[in-house]
Amino acid sequence: MTPVALVTGGSRRVGAAVALELARAGMDLVITYRQDREGALATCAGIAAMGRKARAIELDLAMVTSPEAVAAQLSLERLDALVLNASSWQGQAWQSCSHQDMVTALQVNAVSAVVLAQAVRPSLERSGLSGGGSIVAIGDAYAAGTPVRGYAGYLMSKAALAQAVQQMAVELAPRIRANTVLPGVVAWPESMDEATRARILSRVPLGRAGTPDDVARLVRFLCLEAPFITGAAIPVDGGRSLR
Repeated sequence: MTPVALVTGGSRRVGAAVALELARAGMDLVITYRQDREGALATCAGIAAMGRKARAIELDLAMVTSPEAVAAQLSLERLDALVLNASSWQGQAWQSCSHQDMVTALQVNAVSAVVLAQAVRPSLERSGLSGGGSIVAIGDAYAAGTPVRGYAGYLMSKAALAQAVQQMAVELAPRIRANTVLPGVVAWPESMDEATRARILSRVPLGRAGTPDDVARLVRFLCLEAPFITGAAIPVDGGRSLR
């Protein structure tokens, strides 16, 4: 049977690139979105153009608290890969990062990932893929020991996500693998000016930005071609984490 992947936040940027790459690799897709329904439908249309099945589901990660409720909402007959891509990205000064800001970031970027994994565990355990079912989380290279001023809540939550995935690798073995991809600069924030971009790239050994497709190709590898890799956290950052 055709393998199926669920990609959260599949309406644009990295999530859309991942969904399209998995479709090219022969998977059917379920993608989630919170607000960008038009973008989600565009991703589904791109997947359908490849001859693969796709559907979009509205899902607010801030409300993902019950595995049973999420499983009923998703209504998945089968699942072979879960890609935890959707996240909340917000910068703010350290002193103005409130308790609620931090709790919300942790819920959206880390806690919801665990609840989703709990919800789809039975389906992933039945996967017929080599190596079993796969969970891949999209983390952040800057949450792995290179803190950035003004992003405390976000980076704390992404660090929690990386730890949660390693916990999944232990808890869900041997039928499910769990890994984290750590992107650096692969999709510029639209508000960032050229001077800031140049300053960031000056610290990247490869001297350039990556692309969402760089992340997507690694996700595809981990889902479909890496049956003996679990618990890994792999940077896709042009070497930035080395400095």
